[in-house]
Amino acid sequence: MRKVAEFIVKNKVLFFVLFAALLVYCVVSIPKVQVEYSITEYLPDSTDTKQAIEIMDREFTTYGTAKIMVKHVSYETADRLVDRIRDVEGVRSLPFSRDADYYRDSCALLSITFDGDADDSASVAAYESVKNLLSGYDIAISSPLVNDYADTLAKDMVLILALAAAVILLVLLFTSKSFVEVLAFPIVFIVAAVLNMGTNYWLGKISFVSNTVCVVLQLALAIDYAIILCHRFTEEKAGCKDPEEAMVRALSKAIPEIASSCLTTIAGLLALVCMQLRLGADLGIVLAKSIVCSILTVFLLMPGILLLLSKGMDKTRHRNFVPKITKFGKGVLKIRYVLPVLFVAAAVTLGALQGQIHYVYSTDSIDTNRPTETQVAIEETREVFGNDNMFVILMPKGDYERERALLRRVEAEPKITSALGIANVELKDGKYLVDALGYREFADLLDIAPDDAKYVYYAYALHVEDYWVPLYDNVDDYRVPVLDIMDFAFDLIDDGYVQLDADQKETIDDLESQLKDAKAQLIGEVYTRLIFNIDGTVESPETFAFIERLTAELKAEYPGIIFAGESMSAYDLNGSFQSDNLKISLLTIAFIFVILMFTFKSWGIPVVLVAVIQGAIFLNFGYVVLAGSNLFFFVYLIVSAIQMGATIDYAILITNRYYSLRSEGIPKREAVIEALNQAFPTVLTSGTILTVAAFLIGFIVSDPLIASIGMCLGRGTVISILSVMTVLPELLYLFGDFLEKTSFGKRRKRMTKKVKRIEVVVHTGDDETNGAALPPAEEPREESV
Repeated sequence: MRKVAEFIVKNKVLFFVLFAALLVYCVVSIPKVQVEYSITEYLPDSTDTKQAIEIMDREFTTYGTAKIMVKHVSYETADRLVDRIRDVEGVRSLPFSRDADYYRDSCALLSITFDGDADDSASVAAYESVKNLLSGYDIAISSPLVNDYADTLAKDMVLILALAAAVILLVLLFTSKSFVEVLAFPIVFIVAAVLNMGTNYWLGKISFVSNTVCVVLQLALAIDYAIILCHRFTEEKAGCKDPEEAMVRALSKAIPEIASSCLTTIAGLLALVCMQLRLGADLGIVLAKSIVCSILTVFLLMPGILLLLSKGMDKTRHRNFVPKITKFGKGVLKIRYVLPVLFVAAAVTLGALQGQIHYVYSTDSIDTNRPTETQVAIEETREVFGNDNMFVILMPKGDYERERALLRRVEAEPKITSALGIANVELKDGKYLVDALGYREFADLLDIAPDDAKYVYYAYALHVEDYWVPLYDNVDDYRVPVLDIMDFAFDLIDDGYVQLDADQKETIDDLESQLKDAKAQLIGEVYTRLIFNIDGTVESPETFAFIERLTAELKAEYPGIIFAGESMSAYDLNGSFQSDNLKISLLTIAFIFVILMFTFKSWGIPVVLVAVIQGAIFLNFGYVVLAGSNLFFFVYLIVSAIQMGATIDYAILITNRYYSLRSEGIPKREAVIEALNQAFPTVLTSGTILTVAAFLIGFIVSDPLIASIGMCLGRGTVISILSVMTVLPELLYLFGDFLEKTSFGKRRKRMTKKVKRIEVVVHTGDDETNGAALPPAEEPREESV
């Protein structure tokens, strides 16, 4: 390891140039990173929702829409507003009547459809015009055309980073050993963050969750690596006049220490890659990459920075502001027979309660103290007009009667309040778009002369290979679905083969426009789209039970159909979560256990460390049940993995300190107290930063999903810190000797020799009552290390 350290220190200028070039590349790449804001995009390809989304994007036109409730208005006033909105350029349609679906309790519900999709500039301009027109009214926009979500998140993150930087600066000043060394940390963090953000371009597209929280969590998770190297450098400088030699020694010791520490964090994050929901892989990879970027920056760039600041560090050294916690350690040992029992009882109880967590799968359903304007509008609209829960079925097109039968079958369900498909579009007097009509009925439908309609039918029969009318008179018995012949008729009319007066032409033009819209939205190249509304919330148990029954029955009756909609998406997410939940938890524990087993050369020590952090996780999420709030399913998977992977480092630190002191012949009691004293500055620094960063996300970010991640992670970090600072030392004191017996390999041989030396000391007096100073331990020989 020394040769590696020497190479890094010797080539510090080369690494300055290399990182400068990487920074330029990453700064250019950051704007090119694509961000995905839809969670459903990360569903497994086998789910109905994912298949339906891809099909609808490919085959159907989806016009931009907005749903606005105007409150405290009379019907007459609302009707006048509707007329004015219909005249706005870019507004395609706006249905409105005295029907309770549109006007109720002095509230008017405006469902506006625009000429283009949600990204079309004309639609956006029309939407802004509508909002300006309604500016003097009390409105609730439950479905905005333009979502300022990305801009809001960006503003939130700027504030979070500013506050986090201020808090972190204060923490570092408090725990540092010189004022100038603090300057190295923001440089290292900014470089590492830019490297991670820029290399996200390699991934093609990342989720809005990763794009938002990774920069803050990277700071919180990786700052302690820089702290470790800085403190090592300060310690080595005290006994070495040459700063470069001191850095070589510091790097030689810090690289193995940091590498083993970060492996547990990376392992916890990479366990997320195994989720069926690919959002886990997205966040896991981006966060794991951020840790790698931080490590490389600490190992390769920070040594040069610290050497540049070396003289300033010497001139600005100050006393240690972090107090000793000897009294705290003594107090912990006094309750060593009580606290572990209470901890285990609480962890087991709350762990069992986790089966009662109310998981939700739609971000609009997350309990939050700071609901967004859209969430408030959705709830207000639901209270007045009931549930608006769209449900879609895609079926292979071509068989109109089969489609009509499916529409009637679903519409007959008690929970279905509306049904729309091309097969139930009524044109006039009970005539539907898919009805097969003769030319006289067709003439009446279009309000044209029967002879003109007869000509259209005859021309159509000759034109279509599937039909043949050998004699003109036989066209009387010829019947064609309106949908099939309509476009052909419009072409003949446009080409002048059928002469119409002005009124007839206006009627035909309106009908042609309506038909074009209907076909664009309901008929694709392969599939036809059926749209229903469910009278129920998006993800209630009743809604899920209804979907489960309906999908099973309809797929048996109509093979090849595909389902979509908010409730279907939540149902699919629920299905993937049930299998992901246990799998991710077990994989996280297994990965970290294996790493710890090889780190400590013991199978017993990892059991205790993992058990303490897992107990803290149970306490964290048991609180959710006790608080009576719900939890977005993804939050549990993410936070439990991060809490296990990141906070177990604190347990590793205390355990290493304890056994290091024991190997020097220090009695158990003094070893526990001193281990806490030595670990406290690092735990205080790293733990405070992670806690503050997480809570800032929780309190400031307006998005309920990201905010709930922050709150749960902040609470979990605090619980983990308290657990490793209290329960873990007590367990090491009570079972430390037994845990040494679980060692294997070289560690077992080494500890056997050291334990024999410790026993000589212990036999001279009770290590709990003997307050006399211990004689210095004999320096171990090379073969015992």
